[in-house]
Amino acid sequence: HYYITNNLRKMLAVVGLALLGSVLSATIDPSLAKWKLLKLNGERVRFPLSQYNLEVKAFRPDVYDTNPSSKSLFRTDKPTSMMILLYAGSWENRVGRLLWHTIKYDKGYDVKIEECDVIPQPYRSFPAGGEKEQIWSWNFNQENVELTCDGELQYLQHFDEGEVSSWKTGLPKKCRALGDAEVDRIAFRNMEGYYIRAIPKDGTVKFPDPEPEPEDEFATEEIQLDGPAQLIDPSQPQVYPTCSCWTPECGYCSNLECTVKQDLSTSTHGISVTVHHNKATRKKLHSIILYDEPGNVLGTFQWSLKNINLSGCISCPTPLAKMRNMTHGVVDAHWTFHLENGMARIYMKEEVMYERALVGKCVERYGKAKRFAFNGMGCENSFKFLASEMEPGANVTPDCGGKCPIGS
Repeated sequence: HYYITNNLRKMLAVVGLALLGSVLSATIDPSLAKWKLLKLNGERVRFPLSQYNLEVKAFRPDVYDTNPSSKSLFRTDKPTSMMILLYAGSWENRVGRLLWHTIKYDKGYDVKIEECDVIPQPYRSFPAGGEKEQIWSWNFNQENVELTCDGELQYLQHFDEGEVSSWKTGLPKKCRALGDAEVDRIAFRNMEGYYIRAIPKDGTVKFPDPEPEPEDEFATEEIQLDGPAQLIDPSQPQVYPTCSCWTPECGYCSNLECTVKQDLSTSTHGISVTVHHNKATRKKLHSIILYDEPGNVLGTFQWSLKNINLSGCISCPTPLAKMRNMTHGVVDAHWTFHLENGMARIYMKEEVMYERALVGKCVERYGKAKRFAFNGMGCENSFKFLASEMEPGANVTPDCGGKCPIGS
């Protein structure tokens, strides 16, 4: 059975903490004894939540809208948004995603634990009474988690009370699993310029001495792509599935956490996609949605073995002779889409299959392409993720948030 009794769970928690306390305390980032500035989006720290509360010093923007459009409301990169990703044991094992805001929205879409809530929940009051500077505290316990702002409780979630939904299944189990997880590391999204620190829960846990800086100036950098953490060369591509953004979690392609940030107007690599072809899919149009940097949709690039389309600018048959030559006997076709310097190009087998110079308003329109997302392409297809020029949203992971199991 998944659920165990509260008494047994508490007993196991005490035993676990007794055995692991010294190890966990050694994994805390020593700099968190004081306020630490988050200088970059995506910063990560070692942080055992079983022993420390996480405090965040945030700042409400001077200009904000408590009743924005639905599209803006569901975006997770608003000036009011804060997000943390929780991991247990390794950077490969993400167990939680927490989203909250520096203001209270009229519709009550204020705070959400992805593993427990179907939709965001309302605060109990306007954070910090409307003051600009705010001190938030996340307090994780075995049975529940509390979020306070300037000492006032704003959100309480019991891990045995995850919401039940027909379109977002498994939350009760995922919520309980989050409560049982030994979270020991955290990544921060959309929080650059804010401060964080660790507060020992019982006042007795000591911070370890800072570790000396490594002497090897040529040490390999560890890069986290919100998926399996590994030592990689950022100039070498990683293979990711083409996660579809047409889902409720992605706001039907309106959530920027489901996009990949890339300046397509200057990229010499473009977007490289591998498409698995069979009799059922040979005529299927594959879609890449293009956005400007704030997240406004510019248009959609669609292609198949029969047609090529770029919204408002290109609509033509796929060059038949070249296509047959390049796809004869091929099961997995490799396509690369470029928009560099106003020139639309499609490569197959590193050869130009199609190219056209954009003119007039098309040059201006697609010169703003800074993000992309896939629609309806499935787990069987993939794209090359290049860390040196791409930045993934939180939902763009090597397993599409569990929808495309690795190795399947």
